[in-house]
Amino acid sequence: MKKFDKNIVPLKNYNGKKIGLIAVAFLFSGHAIVHAQTAPKSDKDTLVGASKEIEQVVIIGYGAKKKSDVISSVVKVNAEDLTKVATSDVGEMLRGKAAGVQVTLANGSPGSSSNIQIRGQRSISGGNNPIVIVDGVRVGSINDVNANDIESLEVLKDAAAQSIYGARASNGVILITTKRGKSGKAKVTYNGFSGYQTINRNFDIYSGEEFVQLKREAFRTNNGGVYRPDSEIFSALELESVQTGKYIDWEKLMLRTGETQNHAINFSSGSDKFSIFSSVNYIGTKGVIPNSDFNKTGIRLNADQKISNTLKVGLNTSFQFSETNNPNNAGVILSSITTSPLGRVYNDDGSLRLLPGGFAENKNPLIDLYQTTNFVQNRNDILNLFVDFTPFRGFKYRMNASRRSWNYKRKSYNTTQSIAGIANNNQGSGSIQFQDEVEWQLENIFTYNFKLAEKNHFAATVVQSISKTNRNDFQNASTNIPNDILGINGLQSALLNTPTISEYNRGIVSAVGRLEYDYDNKYYVTIAGRMDGSTVFGKNNKWASFPSANIGWNIHKENFMDKLNFINNLKLRFSYGSVGNEAISPGLSQSTADQSNYVIGGNQVSGYIPGPTLPNPNLKWETSTTFNSALDFGFFRDRITATVEYYNTRTKDLLVQEQLDLSSGYSNKWSNLGEVENKGFEASLNADVVKTSDFKFKIGLAYTKNRNKIISLYGRDADGDGREDDDILNRRFIGQPINVFYQYDVIGIFQQGEDIVNSAQPLALPGDIKLRDVNGDGIINDKDRVITSQMPDWYGTLSLGFEYKGFDINADFYTVQGVIKNNPFLYSYLEGGSLRGIKNGIKQDYWTPENPGGNYPRPNEGNDPSNIFNMGLQDASYFRLQNITCGYSFKPETVSKIGLSNLRIFLTGSNLFTITDYQSYSPEKNPNEYPEAVTLVAGIKFGF
Repeated sequence: MKKFDKNIVPLKNYNGKKIGLIAVAFLFSGHAIVHAQTAPKSDKDTLVGASKEIEQVVIIGYGAKKKSDVISSVVKVNAEDLTKVATSDVGEMLRGKAAGVQVTLANGSPGSSSNIQIRGQRSISGGNNPIVIVDGVRVGSINDVNANDIESLEVLKDAAAQSIYGARASNGVILITTKRGKSGKAKVTYNGFSGYQTINRNFDIYSGEEFVQLKREAFRTNNGGVYRPDSEIFSALELESVQTGKYIDWEKLMLRTGETQNHAINFSSGSDKFSIFSSVNYIGTKGVIPNSDFNKTGIRLNADQKISNTLKVGLNTSFQFSETNNPNNAGVILSSITTSPLGRVYNDDGSLRLLPGGFAENKNPLIDLYQTTNFVQNRNDILNLFVDFTPFRGFKYRMNASRRSWNYKRKSYNTTQSIAGIANNNQGSGSIQFQDEVEWQLENIFTYNFKLAEKNHFAATVVQSISKTNRNDFQNASTNIPNDILGINGLQSALLNTPTISEYNRGIVSAVGRLEYDYDNKYYVTIAGRMDGSTVFGKNNKWASFPSANIGWNIHKENFMDKLNFINNLKLRFSYGSVGNEAISPGLSQSTADQSNYVIGGNQVSGYIPGPTLPNPNLKWETSTTFNSALDFGFFRDRITATVEYYNTRTKDLLVQEQLDLSSGYSNKWSNLGEVENKGFEASLNADVVKTSDFKFKIGLAYTKNRNKIISLYGRDADGDGREDDDILNRRFIGQPINVFYQYDVIGIFQQGEDIVNSAQPLALPGDIKLRDVNGDGIINDKDRVITSQMPDWYGTLSLGFEYKGFDINADFYTVQGVIKNNPFLYSYLEGGSLRGIKNGIKQDYWTPENPGGNYPRPNEGNDPSNIFNMGLQDASYFRLQNITCGYSFKPETVSKIGLSNLRIFLTGSNLFTITDYQSYSPEKNPNEYPEAVTLVAGIKFGF
């Protein structure tokens, strides 16, 4: 067998013999890639020692550990991998980087963020977002930190890892540690990119000629199957387009090529006594919709001062300020798809025509693009002070105090010339909203590490924590503003102003304890517990406790593994524990009062009457209990690493707004009801396939399969069949996922000559939708509705990395399989899906007598086709090139001549192509929702 480059890192020998044959096969593009190396005999202890030198440190709750000592489900994400993604959304950077972590698009508009869900949906009403903790401080969003400031990011997935955070940890924890100054020379680094953005659509809309024919067919159906003259179908403006062939391309008029840029400058310096890290970051994006843009500036300062050998103080601060312009983005995209292409955009004087085709159903969408504004300002400040006191070896006390403040301002205005203004006798309207939130937190953290007889290692952690949050919200909606002289600042001149004011306070008091033990870094046991008291629950159940335990076994350190010296890591771990969820608004356990006006003595006065909500002093914590089992592998000095995990989470005492019999005098009550299960399997694999001095090739795989199921709801059995009743009204079914569709199953289109009279739909006509008679009783009724899950079957990532001398290429492929979405553009009138020839929409192959093979119903101008609502379900599975980066790093000796310590240039593309059957701009969003952009940027990174 041919030997490889002598610089390949030697792997391992078998049984001390010099056979040295190492074969690693990967199934990629249908070929097995095999690598072999003849290696000299090496001592196992030497290899283990070498491995420890580069062993990763993993951040856990209130501490850090070597990766080999971690026995809970914690995933570390490489900070460099995050910044390779060309986006301002840190959540989107996390997509596909960790098994069990599903990132979906919330809104693709400039400055928006993604939804993050860890191991499935657990709660119905109590929130499903993980908490994000930055340098020990809970923040409101993962985007409250600049990606270039991140030193490490860990995701805590099982209850053993999360329980020490107790409150709000039931949906997982994302721990972020930012960079700090280090002793040595001062360093300055710059990382920035600039480029363009577009959006790609996975559908066609009707062209002008196609829309004309659609409208003819719709009127033909409504006229007994006989075509009507064009003069009876089209307006004069529409006929002009029909006769001249000049049609309107609304998408071309309303969308543009976007721009994006991101610039970050970091400075760090330090000595034995003092260190500092500071950064400035600017993000600017011009969206694909005109007048939509986003600008954000972030500043960070981290400082550490060593006062003595036992005392150190530190400071973490960050400030972020952003401005967003968002002129009715969703409405703009909707209109670009659905507005009829017939007519004229402009009047003879060059002004925008309100009704391009002469019909009220199709108003000119360009008007609102330039006559509406939605301006948002956000400010986010974090101040964190800590004191570390270490009076003797192994013992440490930290006082951690923080203040986080968030301020939100929104100003929206519709001018007198906007569509809404014209409809209201040329009067404007607008609204303002001011929100602010301040959260204080104080923690006292005690840790003590010691060992007995060398091999017995102990660690104890005790935490006392208290936090309080205050939030204020003021809104004012104004209508009938007579002119636009002052714009949004003229709300006081409105005929009607409607203010809304709200405020709430919430607080949590917590006590935490954790005891860890390991014997000879081989056998591990951890026991932890946390008690939390929250102000949001009923007076009888403010407090709850959340215990956990986990064990681990480093199997590879056993003597019987000595002969298998190619295995450098084999660890088995189990955990079991509980965490709580209190993500509901304060006051829900109490009764409500509604304002009511009275006339007393001829004068109107305001009073209050009991509200519709029945108080519940027993409202308590929603609790998730998880069993987790895992096996970690490491082969050939971690040239190949893998983890497989199985988990089962039961969430009980679900926070649900229960509907009541109105005879009680109340319509609803917040209660703890039911139980939900999430169980799944996760697997990840990383391998250095080739590792020479000049060439490296690595591969990474991540796979997640989660199953969500309702175990119980209200505990009722009204029909006495011995089975708990489903909640059909809210589409919740025992044994099914929380989110499902419940509707008829379309199996085709009725054809001419078919025996329709004797079918389950005897009143149907040729060209109508045919439904499946599920129970075969010859009748279509509620018993024929079908439950369809909205959850994906699985999702996963394939990551590839190549390096050749200074060149590097990294690519991430992401897939979601088996997910079904409801697309209203396939059936709804307002979205152009009902085939009435009034609005444009996604082009379909519809049925006509001349086209009996069409898979969509016959157009009808008079009414929506019967049962067309059931046409909306589509397979939204997709495969995407999520990100690809190509770069070149100059040799240090080359760039040192111009005073640099490093220099790298790169090109990055994001979302370059997506393969899906879902008809939209994005398989994660409907066509009218702002999709993720296709981004191509060029960047540079250098340091002094």
